Amino acid sequence: MGEGRDNLMTRLLDALVAKRYVFGLFGVLMAGLGAWGLNYTTMESGYNAILSEDDPYRAEVEQARRDFPPSTNVLFVFESNIDVFNFPTLRAMDELTNRYSEIDGAIAVGSLMNRRLNAVDAQRFDRDYLIPALDTLTAADLPGLKRLSLQDEDLTKSLLAPKGDMALAVVKYRVADEQAARLDVARSVIRLRDDLRQAYPGVDIYVLGGVLFELDGYRAQIRDSQVLFPVTIAIGIVLLWFCLKSFTYALALFVVAFVAVAVATGSYGWAGISFNQISTLGPIVVLVIAIAHGIHIVSVYAQGLHEGMDKLVAMGHSLAVNIQPVTLATITTSMGFLSLNYASSPGIYGFGNIVALGTWWAYLFTLVLLPTIILWLPINRVPKPLGVQGFIREVTSLVLARPGRLLVFGAVLVVTTLLLLPLNKLDFNRYSFVDKESDFHYVMSALREKIGNDQSLVYSISAGEYYGITELEFLRVVDEFSLWLEAQPDTSFVTSYTDLLRALNKSEHDDDEAWNILPEDKLQIIDYLVGYQLIQEIEPNLEPIFNADYSAVRLLVGTSNLTNGQLIDLSERIDTWVADHVPTSYEVLHGDNFILFARQDRAITLELAKGFSLSFVLITLTLIIGLKSWRYGLLSIMPNLFPATIVFGFWGLFVGELSPYILMLFSISIGIVVDDSVHILSKYISARREGQPPREAVRYSLDKAGSAITITTLALAVGTFVLVLSNTFHFQNVALLLTPIVLVALLLDLFCLPPLLVKFDEWRSMPVRRR
Repeated sequence: MGEGRDNLMTRLLDALVAKRYVFGLFGVLMAGLGAWGLNYTTMESGYNAILSEDDPYRAEVEQARRDFPPSTNVLFVFESNIDVFNFPTLRAMDELTNRYSEIDGAIAVGSLMNRRLNAVDAQRFDRDYLIPALDTLTAADLPGLKRLSLQDEDLTKSLLAPKGDMALAVVKYRVADEQAARLDVARSVIRLRDDLRQAYPGVDIYVLGGVLFELDGYRAQIRDSQVLFPVTIAIGIVLLWFCLKSFTYALALFVVAFVAVAVATGSYGWAGISFNQISTLGPIVVLVIAIAHGIHIVSVYAQGLHEGMDKLVAMGHSLAVNIQPVTLATITTSMGFLSLNYASSPGIYGFGNIVALGTWWAYLFTLVLLPTIILWLPINRVPKPLGVQGFIREVTSLVLARPGRLLVFGAVLVVTTLLLLPLNKLDFNRYSFVDKESDFHYVMSALREKIGNDQSLVYSISAGEYYGITELEFLRVVDEFSLWLEAQPDTSFVTSYTDLLRALNKSEHDDDEAWNILPEDKLQIIDYLVGYQLIQEIEPNLEPIFNADYSAVRLLVGTSNLTNGQLIDLSERIDTWVADHVPTSYEVLHGDNFILFARQDRAITLELAKGFSLSFVLITLTLIIGLKSWRYGLLSIMPNLFPATIVFGFWGLFVGELSPYILMLFSISIGIVVDDSVHILSKYISARREGQPPREAVRYSLDKAGSAITITTLALAVGTFVLVLSNTFHFQNVALLLTPIVLVALLLDLFCLPPLLVKFDEWRSMPVRRR
């Protein structure tokens, strides 16, 4: 049966050469059909593209948002070194108040300029608004305006920094729930911001909002795809030209690789799957994997020509030598990336799926299209030996001369870096996907430092019945909850329904402090709520505190400068308090994405650990079966597992911060680096089965595979290192980790795996039986 399979494979390989034009035509037709799907590709750059789908809190957040539809708004941020109470800054805010309608779908604006005074202050100053008409003011009036503004605690928690050096303006808008419409809103905001900056060059003006986050992510993806992909191609062609000593061969490899990328991307278009902030990396990885497949075919083919073989014979020999390792590499690489499906984040598993799909397309086109193109090219001169063969000869000499020392050095390096792994701490900044030059990074930091509200926890508390929020027992529970939250050291402020009722009750009684208590008359409470609803219609900075049927209230807990772990700890303390003190007849729901993003770190870490464990076991089993040797399959663990542990160990020593989206490199690295070890092992085993002693088998394997894996690793390293040019900090970190991982893998495959094989087989002192 095994002989029958070998004969079938031999006939297939012969057909790939003899009927290459038929296979080539088939490849072209498949490429055209698949690439046509590029017309239907889309990109999703919103929060849901990276947010975990399986978090039970997500259903709570969605329910809370149905009860309290979040207002669609953008923030304009005005900043000054001293304070914002100067004429240029006030005029800039006043112009925004007059021109906000230039924003697509804008319906209202709220800022210092249209902030209403309370009844007492309005009577005292004989005006309705905090800031009077600017043409009536003098410089002497500005300090008084500043003092009056800073005395308003509600104002300093929302629109004004406590020191007066930053002010916010909120613009509400309504827009269709479509990405194109949201991006148009963001562009109109940017235009107005730029006009204000030009008119008031001495005022620092920034913008912030969900649509701007989406636009920045969208632009970063576009710029990365327009810059990184061409740069990768250009550098890769030059590199392969140098290594292969043939520009036409290098170009042929890129043609096949580009076809694989186009078809993989087009397949996503045909399937109606959108790309997201992470999966946009997929095509670049597919490009490099496709090149790696092709280099092994072309390198052995070039060696055959140099040895005097005919073109057809050389190609047939190359396919016969490489079909097993290339097939195994394809299976194991796709396994590594498919293991990312254990993660619940669409960003992670979407990336894994596009690369796994592209790996198989690359495998197909390498077999059916690459031989046709290479054999079609004329041979004007016999190619010289590959540009790295001199390096491989030196490596071979060193490995055979000092295998013991190399193994000891490798073992010390592995053990040392394993001990450094605990230095890594998991954290995640969701804005790391945004263009580093955008307003987002600066404004979020400024909000944290100056207003103390860069992230919030939102809760929805339902009384379970119509008008239930007017019941005194419900008021008591909410008030107790609010007071407990305000006492927590991690909270900056709490926006509470009961605080609102106290403030309205006090205002109703001429600001008499004695009436700063919760009202007990249900009809009076309803009057207050109706009045608040009327005010909310004209004050865009006021978020809904209760729902339409008066059955639930919304509670906002402001926090500042908390790590994800600290935010989760606070959330868990709140959950414990709710379980102990809130009656089961009331329902408390989490109501914002901040907690979802924080919890995602913990969940994805466990999910990636499970996925990695499974892929590692499956890849090892695949190698055992494919190599037909459990001993050599187990020996492959060293060059496949330890490159990531070595790099992550040094990362812990010098950097120490990991996000789940960087941690996924640990899972996929084994799928990438296994390619090199497969080629070394398969050729070593082939030589041993032909009766060669261990040292000669190592010499043979390095001669046949060493140059090819060196070139593929250089191509992969270049392809990943180009990501340092990305507009997003996250992708830069990917480059700084993945590039050394593949280089360390090459070093282990060249300097540690061959000595390990030699020592292992010499220790066994048993030659492998010839088949």
